[in-house]
Amino acid sequence: MASVRTGLMRVIVAASAFMLFASCAPLALEFEAFDASGAAEALGRREEDVDDLVKDGLVRFVLKPVASDDGYLLGERGILGEPVEAQSGERLEIRWEGFFPRYRLYYVPAPGYPGVVVGECYFPDGCNNGFFLAPDADGNTVPDRFRYVQWVSSDYGQDDEVPGYLDRYRYVYDVAKDRLYLWHDLLFYRCPPPLSIPPYTCRTKCDPPYKARTVGNRTYPVVFKTRLVEERSLLGSGE
Repeated sequence: MASVRTGLMRVIVAASAFMLFASCAPLALEFEAFDASGAAEALGRREEDVDDLVKDGLVRFVLKPVASDDGYLLGERGILGEPVEAQSGERLEIRWEGFFPRYRLYYVPAPGYPGVVVGECYFPDGCNNGFFLAPDADGNTVPDRFRYVQWVSSDYGQDDEVPGYLDRYRYVYDVAKDRLYLWHDLLFYRCPPPLSIPPYTCRTKCDPPYKARTVGNRTYPVVFKTRLVEERSLLGSGE
């Protein structure tokens, strides 16, 4: 338990961004219709709705930043850093994998089970951050079990995909219901792309690099349009 607690304390350091640097090949998707109609009840349509779940007795844990030399084209594939383990035996792992490698966040439901992807880097210059919500009944800073996981990947490079807007993908995974929601947001640039200052993908020319709004004590991007790209079960317990 001591090793788990030590590992987790390293994980919940800082409210700093979850920085994933290096090559993350983009995926080809269809962007003609940016329409979230029918998705009003889908989890995560508004980013603040996920944060509001803390009111349900959950604790917010920030995922540990990943350094720039933790993943590169010819680097060894596999798990980066220490997995985050809950008292239930569930795990979250960040992996560097693929022929053209990218960072992926995996949820592992129990020891001995294969993991499922609940987030990944979308862009060659993707800035990524993540957190999870979990109960911590005994207050020992070790999650009892995972409840919600969110991963955000933003394009801090050239103005790719939808021209004129900062593209962002948000993965929201409801662990109890085994439902993954993938949202594609269009944000307003505050300074012209590319946003990052090499070699640091998440260090930008202006901070924040998008128009922002304040809700309570948190700041969120102003979303021009959003659409639900995907909603599905990952473990076979749903449709």
